[in-house]
Amino acid sequence: MHSFVSNLLAALPKGDALDDPAWSVRHRGILYILWLHVLGVPLYGAYMGAGPSLYLGGGALLGAIAIAAQLPAVGRRLQAAIATYGLVTASALLVHLSSGRIELHFHFFVMMSVIVLYQDWLPFLVGLQFIVIDHGILGTLVPSMVYVHAEGQAHPWTWALIHGSFILAQCAALLYFWRVNEVAREEALQSEARTRMIIETALDAVVTTNVSGIITDWNTQAELMFDVSRTDAIGQPLTTYLSTAHSSTAADAGVVLSGLVPGAILNRRVESIGRTGSGQEFPVEIATSCLAIGGTQQFTTFIQNISERKQHEEALCRAKEAAEAASQAKSQFLANMSHEIRTPMNGVLGMTELLLATQLNDRQRRYADTAHTSGTNLLHIINDILDFSKIEAGRLVLEHIPYDLRQLLAETATIFHEQAGKKGLSLTLAIAQDIPMTLHGDPHRLRQILTNLISNALKFTTTGRIAISAAMDQARPEHVRIEVSDTGIGIPEDAQARIFDSFAQADGSTTRKYGGTGLGLAIVKQLVGMMGGHIEVTSVPGEGATFWFTILAYATAARSTASDPSTSSTEALRRLHHK
Repeated sequence: MHSFVSNLLAALPKGDALDDPAWSVRHRGILYILWLHVLGVPLYGAYMGAGPSLYLGGGALLGAIAIAAQLPAVGRRLQAAIATYGLVTASALLVHLSSGRIELHFHFFVMMSVIVLYQDWLPFLVGLQFIVIDHGILGTLVPSMVYVHAEGQAHPWTWALIHGSFILAQCAALLYFWRVNEVAREEALQSEARTRMIIETALDAVVTTNVSGIITDWNTQAELMFDVSRTDAIGQPLTTYLSTAHSSTAADAGVVLSGLVPGAILNRRVESIGRTGSGQEFPVEIATSCLAIGGTQQFTTFIQNISERKQHEEALCRAKEAAEAASQAKSQFLANMSHEIRTPMNGVLGMTELLLATQLNDRQRRYADTAHTSGTNLLHIINDILDFSKIEAGRLVLEHIPYDLRQLLAETATIFHEQAGKKGLSLTLAIAQDIPMTLHGDPHRLRQILTNLISNALKFTTTGRIAISAAMDQARPEHVRIEVSDTGIGIPEDAQARIFDSFAQADGSTTRKYGGTGLGLAIVKQLVGMMGGHIEVTSVPGEGATFWFTILAYATAARSTASDPSTSSTEALRRLHHK
C-alpha cells in the first residue's frame, strides 16, 4: 500500500514549476479569456432574457475578479487562483443564465483545460472545488438551476454522478499531460544546464548571435578573452569584437551573420582578428555553426586566441628563411670553392701529364704518376661537390638530345673493363633487343650515373663479377630499366634507406677503408629523378648488391631487329677494344 501511494505521488505533477517569463505569458492569455467573459456573460444574459440584475451583476463580479487577478501585490499563485475563480464563475453563470442548457456544461471542461496551463495545484484545486460545489451541492439541492431537462431535475444525484465522472476523467487526463509536460520541461532545463556548463567551462570563447549578427550569449572565456562582461556584450553586434578588415564571416545561403565581408564560413575554421573592449587587436581562429530552434536561426561561433601559435609560426618561418639562406650560402660557397680549386687542379694535372711524357727514371715516374692519380681523384671529388651544389640550388639543366643507349652502355663498360681485369673480376653487359635504337635525353648525365654505380661496384667487390643490363621496364613500358649488380661486400638492410642521402655511406668504416665523399649516390638519385625515373637497391650483406634505376625512354626510331635476345657484353667490349 505504501509503495502504491509512493508511486501515485511520484506520478503526480509537482506544480508551480514554470519560470516567471513563461508563467507571465500564460497568465496574460488567461486574463484575455477572462475579460472576454466580462463582456460576453452580460450579452448572453440579455439575449436569454434574464433579469438585468443577474447578468449585469454577474458581469460586474467577473470584472472585479479580473482586476484582482492583475494585482502584483498578491503574488503569482494567488493571481492564478483568482483568475481561475473568475473563469469557473463565468462557466456557472452561463449555465445558470441558460437554465441549465446541457451544451454549456461543457464550458467547465474547456475552462479546466485552460486553468491547467498554470501547471500549479492551487488554481487547479480551486477550479475543481468550484465545480464540485456547483454541480455536486447546488445541482442536488437546486437542480432546476443546473439541469434544464426533467430527468436531471428528477434524479439530480444520478446526473451529478455522471457529470462528476466526466470531470474526474478529464482531470486525470489533464494531470497526465501536465506531468508529461513538466518532465519534458525538467529534462530541457537539465539539458540547458549541461549545455550552459559545457559552454562556460569551454577553453574557447563561445558566442551566440542571431541572423542579424547581434550577440545573444557570451560565455566566461569570451569575457576573459575580450575583457568584456556578458552583460555588456549581449545586444552588441559581433563586428564590435571581430574586425571586418581581416575576416570573412557571413553565413551560408546569403544569411548575413554579423555584417562582415560576405563569404561562407559555416562549419569550417577561418582566421580573423579579434578586438578587446579597449580596442587591442589579436589574431583568432573562428568556427561557426548554424542551429534552427523553433523556426528561428541562431549562430554559435567558437573563437580561439591564436596569438601564441602565430608567434611560433613566425619564428618557424624566420628559422626556415634563415636555414634556406644558410643553405644557399653554403651551396654558393661550395660552388665557388669548387671552381676556385678546380682551376689550379686542372693546371696541376696538366703539368703532371706533361711531366709523365718526359724522360724520367723509375722513381721520378712513380712519384709523378702518384701525384697525377691523387689529383685526378681530388678532381672527381671537386666535381661531385660542384654537381651537388648545382642540383641543390636548382641550377642543373639536363640536355634533351638524341643518343644511342647501346653505344653509351658499351663505351662506359669499356672504360672499366681494364680496371675490372686487374682485380680479377668479370664485367658483363647485356642489352635486351627491345631497347630502341635512339633515345632522347642527356647522355652525359646518364653516363655519369653509370660511371658512379660501376665504380662503386668495383670499389666494393674483390672477387666475382659485375653485371650490367638494360631492358624496357615491364611495369612502365615508356621507361628503360638499367641494373648494375656485383658480388661485393653488400649493404646492411638498415643502411639501404640512407645511402642515397647526402654525405651518407653504409658506415664510418667504409669511408676510412674505401674513401669517398658520400655524395655520389645522392647525385645519382637526383639525376635519375630529373630524368623521370627512380632508383632502388637490393642487397644481402656478404653476397653483393644490385642497383637498378629507370629513366624515360623517349624513343624516336624503330626498335632493334637483332635476332639475339641480348647483346653479349664480351663481344661489345672486344669490338670497342679493337676499333
